[in-house]
Amino acid sequence: MDKFQNTDIYNELLSVCKLSFAENELLSLNNAIERLSAITLNKQRASGEPYINHPVKVAILAKKELSLGVTSIIAALFHDSVQDSYIDTTEIKNEFGVEVAQLLEGLIKISSLYTEKLSLNTENFISLILTITNDVRVVMLKLADRLENIRSIKNFNEEKQFKIAQETRLLYAPIAHRLGLYHIKTELEDISLRHIDPKAYFEIASKLKETKKQRENYIERFANPIKEVLESKNIKYEFKGRPKSVNSIYGKVSKKNIDISELFDLFAIRLILKDIDREKEKEACWTVYSLVTNIYSPNPVRLRDWISTPRPSGYESLHTTVSGPDNKWVEVQIRTERMDEIAEKGNAAHWKYKEAKTEGGHENWLRQIRDALEQNNEEAIEQAQKQSLPKEIFIFTPQGDIKKLREGATILDFAYSIHSNVGNQCTGGKVNDKIVPIKYKLNNGDTVEVLTSKKQRPRKEWLNIVASPRIRTRIKRSINEFDFKQAEVGKEMLERKLTQLKIENTDQVVLRLIGHYKYKQALDFYQAIAEHKIDVQHIKELLTEDQAEAEKQPEQLSAEGFVPKQSDSENYLIIDDKLLDIDYQLAKCCHPIPGDDIFGFVTVDRGIQVHRRFCPNAADMIKRYPYRIINTRWTGQQKNASFIVEIIVTGVDKVGIVTHISEVISKDHKVNMRSLAVNTKDGIFQGVIALFVNDLNHLDTLLSNINKIKGVLKAERKDKR
Repeated sequence: MDKFQNTDIYNELLSVCKLSFAENELLSLNNAIERLSAITLNKQRASGEPYINHPVKVAILAKKELSLGVTSIIAALFHDSVQDSYIDTTEIKNEFGVEVAQLLEGLIKISSLYTEKLSLNTENFISLILTITNDVRVVMLKLADRLENIRSIKNFNEEKQFKIAQETRLLYAPIAHRLGLYHIKTELEDISLRHIDPKAYFEIASKLKETKKQRENYIERFANPIKEVLESKNIKYEFKGRPKSVNSIYGKVSKKNIDISELFDLFAIRLILKDIDREKEKEACWTVYSLVTNIYSPNPVRLRDWISTPRPSGYESLHTTVSGPDNKWVEVQIRTERMDEIAEKGNAAHWKYKEAKTEGGHENWLRQIRDALEQNNEEAIEQAQKQSLPKEIFIFTPQGDIKKLREGATILDFAYSIHSNVGNQCTGGKVNDKIVPIKYKLNNGDTVEVLTSKKQRPRKEWLNIVASPRIRTRIKRSINEFDFKQAEVGKEMLERKLTQLKIENTDQVVLRLIGHYKYKQALDFYQAIAEHKIDVQHIKELLTEDQAEAEKQPEQLSAEGFVPKQSDSENYLIIDDKLLDIDYQLAKCCHPIPGDDIFGFVTVDRGIQVHRRFCPNAADMIKRYPYRIINTRWTGQQKNASFIVEIIVTGVDKVGIVTHISEVISKDHKVNMRSLAVNTKDGIFQGVIALFVNDLNHLDTLLSNINKIKGVLKAERKDKR
């Protein structure tokens, strides 16, 4: 090993590996050191430090702090030299195996992420880091690399120092926290803060240093009376101090805008009760609480009972803040060993309840890895990392923003995630500078640029390309909007031609033309005109033919006559409880319910609206927009569904009649009323009641029973036709 430039750190690496590595593993490690020494001989970094020092220090951290195995240690040794092209992954694969090469490829992926906008996308970046590779060891190696970089941060220029500190604080410290690596997380945060806000850091550090001995003595004075009482009651316990990091204090001071001396839990302890049966835990904690508060006066505002009502995460503990010696506040957390274990490494990991985040998809995965870390068992880590990850991918825009998409998302999904107009005009994309079609499926960490054309428009086949149901709905809506605009153009072209020919523009004329050109819907007919598939110059001959022939054409379409044939089921929009992908609404102007004759009206921006045949607005819609009308019917399968309807009740104004009507509705028929408005005049009342019914039969039965009430003159549905 005479080529090695720093025998001290080499010997340190060997010493931390010898205890757990087999002979063949140590041989592989020696071979890796020899190879690394050869390719980096006499090479130095900008700081003047030998090039080889950093990767060896990272390898030491990976073994010493993270308990990783020989595969990971070898990857740590070569992570910089592969990135700097001193050796490539093919050579690594041939000399040290596929696994080492794969770990290095994962590290390159993470290192190449564009993090300039990290502060705007912190959560997405964290999720991306945790999902960008199938092997969690990559994440752990990156943490070791970052810890060594932050310890050696003075070797970088000022601009680079700030960038490293910012990335570390926003990205890598939270990841260490979520993996349960609290000591690493604290070191990453504190050193980062020292370079981001040095004035605040040194002010807090100085105050902590000045008061360290004083605080230790104070906690001892505070704890002694409690210990005496607990021991007199034969209660087994353990006191744990809660030392605050500089960054932790900085966060609280900044958030609450207060001085350090005002922090409630600058003095804080955990009182862990031992050998407590599960069924007696609550009682034991409250007993100790009583003993503590008999000695020191509690602040009732600061009592937190997470034992009676555990947090959603499962966290259990009893928190109180008491006035200790010299009237200083001390936070006391009382919990059992089981509760402490859960809080420290179980479902309610510290990062979850402190950051008040909801449980994410990585939780089970991370928990298993955390347990594996504590077992110092790389085999367990390998097993844990094979668990399936959440079905999400994270994609970069060229500007560095991150978009979260479903697994299987395509260029088209990405385009619509930016804006509907971008999606509507999408013709393809550039993925990592390579041009690809709209159906190309994206991978985690891809950088994507959308290619567009003003001539492009949404197409029905796109519905089979996108992965997101939400985007599929937006495409349907865009197609409808485009079709309607085209239809409006075609309709205007036809109207102008009919005006030139001095032919009255009636529904009979339009229906005759639709039948002649064999279109099923007016929408398709008008679109064909707009797209010049039908030449309006040729319609004169057709429309000036035998008038008797014209008389035989379909009857004029109106609200009264619009009753689609029930046998024509293949052309119907079926309204039932399985209608999930169609954007439709029941119209508020007429409140249709199952059993009513209905039709659908396709709006430009609100999907399909279902109206009653006798809706007050029906005639106008059918006359002006016949191509937007679609046949619609109920299936009679609306299970347990309720529909709002309005009824009008007229009767003699006497005491108790409205109450009687309400009882018939609510108690006898178990119908929920939404509103009731009553007006009286000359001894007669009229009430408008909005209520929920199942269908038309249900409503008819209800009205029949209301009409039987003595004093009721008439009960009928509003707009009963």
